[in-house]
Amino acid sequence: MSEILPLTRTPQDRLETALRLLAIAQEEQRAAVNDFRESLYTLRDSTQQLQASLHGWQRQLAATGRDINQARDAVRKLQATADAM
Repeated sequence: MSEILPLTRTPQDRLETALRLLAIAQEEQRAAVNDFRESLYTLRDSTQQLQASLHGWQRQLAATGRDINQARDAVRKLQATADAM
């Protein structure tokens, strides 16, 4: 947003215009900072959900590992029984 300032304006007029433009810029910056904060909150929520999902995946992976170990032990017992026959 640019404004052409006439040269015939008084220093007081130019100062008032500059202050008005500064106030507008500050409001735009305030809105941008608020949008940035909202984005950070959204990112935080997303990372928390991702973390919870990963923890669930890790728990499921550990349970699958235990199931595989139990199955392997059962296969070994069956092999031992078959070899004994």
